[in-house]
Amino acid sequence: MLEEKTIDRNQVIGFLLIAAILLAMTWWAGNQEIVNAEVDQNNTVENSEEGSLGNSFDSSDISIDEESIMTIDTTFSREDLNGVEEIYILENDKVKYTFNSIGAQLVQVELKNYNDYRGDPLYLVNGGHKISGANKGVFNGVVEKKIKGRESLSMKNSAGIEWVFSLGSGYGLKWSLSVSGEENISLKWSQDGIRHEKSLTNENQYTTTYFFDAEDEKKDNLSNGKDDEDIASNISWVAHKQQFFSSIWTSDKPFSSVQLATTTPGVNDSGHTRQFRSVLQIAGEGNDVNAQGLIYHGPNQYLELKSFDKNFDEIIPFGWGIFGWISKGIVVPMFNLMEGFGWNYGLIIFLMALIIKLALSPLTFASYKSMAKMRLLKPEMDELAEKHGDDAQKKQQETMLLYQKAGVNPLGGCIPQLLQFPILIAMFRFFPASIELRQESFLWADDLSSYDSIFNFGQWFSLPFYGDHISLFTILMAISTFLYTRFNNSMTPSSNNMMQQQMQVIQYLMPIMLLVWFNNYASGLSYYYFVSNLLIFGQQWSIKKFFINEGKLRAKIDATKAKGGKQSRFSKKMNDMMEAQKDAGNRRTRRMDK
Repeated sequence: MLEEKTIDRNQVIGFLLIAAILLAMTWWAGNQEIVNAEVDQNNTVENSEEGSLGNSFDSSDISIDEESIMTIDTTFSREDLNGVEEIYILENDKVKYTFNSIGAQLVQVELKNYNDYRGDPLYLVNGGHKISGANKGVFNGVVEKKIKGRESLSMKNSAGIEWVFSLGSGYGLKWSLSVSGEENISLKWSQDGIRHEKSLTNENQYTTTYFFDAEDEKKDNLSNGKDDEDIASNISWVAHKQQFFSSIWTSDKPFSSVQLATTTPGVNDSGHTRQFRSVLQIAGEGNDVNAQGLIYHGPNQYLELKSFDKNFDEIIPFGWGIFGWISKGIVVPMFNLMEGFGWNYGLIIFLMALIIKLALSPLTFASYKSMAKMRLLKPEMDELAEKHGDDAQKKQQETMLLYQKAGVNPLGGCIPQLLQFPILIAMFRFFPASIELRQESFLWADDLSSYDSIFNFGQWFSLPFYGDHISLFTILMAISTFLYTRFNNSMTPSSNNMMQQQMQVIQYLMPIMLLVWFNNYASGLSYYYFVSNLLIFGQQWSIKKFFINEGKLRAKIDATKAKGGKQSRFSKKMNDMMEAQKDAGNRRTRRMDK
């Protein structure tokens, strides 16, 4: 008679923890407190060289319910900017800045080495952008070439305001501002986030405002993917961050106060992600304001951001605590090393999975060995279950005694799996945050940073939580997870325990949940988990074939039992708990008898 297959409790615990972690991350990403901010649309100046540059909103209209901690300078808030329009350009091999003399506005920023999801030029700024507060009137500008290819743009007006922008060979644009006769200046920085990626929903999930506290040396951010606003003081920099690209404004002297808000464009606006509004207050010295700093418009590439030594890299969501440490200390260096060889990114992901599985093979071996021991003890556990019937407490005591005599730790299969969770979660955060995978193809996937699709049905309908397409890598990952579940069940002792049977059902639901959760995630992530499952199959087959002889293992268990075994700390604690429960039950029985 065939035994009913079920799962070991340790495997159940492991998969339940995976489900709990994934659910927690989904909740954390999508359920922050929402504070709606109203957005007023205003027309921007037209670019005579590039044509109409669209609309922007005025950050001077920011409305925050709580009491403001800053004094908003209104001297330059709204002006009649009629005058002769001139266009000034600063550019290098990486980025092109376009300025307008009316209001000294930065009207366009093009990243030359990137394209959007349609293959068109990628703009971080293209009309939906405005800086006011120290931009009164019409400015006369002069572009100068300096040594080592650096370009400088000086812009002055009749009101005594002077802007100087300097561009070198990288993405950083140095700025300085001089204003006479003002105690402070509040720069009102408005920006419409332009859509760059195939999945607008996923891009919005990673789009928000970040800011860095100069005193605490700690970054903070508004809610991801939700409307939010905040007020802070003593801030080193503010970043309007999208999934893979950011605009960052920093000052050598921290902004005395900042007022921040992000809002969602209209329902029919599929060309933009988030709308950013920031008010950055610069304190003067005496009756004059003299400030300088850096503006970054570029990719969210870890090494690029880290090179500025201003903690810009903190905007990349590698995860907190140990997850971030693993990503930055292990995953990123390993990825960058293999990337340096010029290999296809699909091959790099495969090798990363292989290296990680080899590094974790001692834990896999320990888990498999523990499962093998539990399986060998199955006949004796069945005898105990039959002997004690419905006396669950006695059955548990005898089972723990059996573990003690056999030298088996019932958590021996679970603990190695728990130790692997930080790597599992680190990889979950790494792939959606890695711009290196953006628009890199592998097999049928044309972009490893976004979902792969073998069939789109969005022209007919879209399924809630699932989307409007079918991701093949996600399907392969779900199938391999299901087969891995079946494989583990074939190796673990069967049981008629109702709770374990219910847990088995939950375990088999896991592939279905993964199928839904990962359909819109980065295809590189699904591919990595798929490869990892295949490698686990190979590892466990190799362990069973070449490293564990169940006959010898059975003999070792019998020898340990003959010596009386050695009680583990876990077994001792479990026995103490059961004895305490038994004593408490006896006392209750005696009181009831009286």
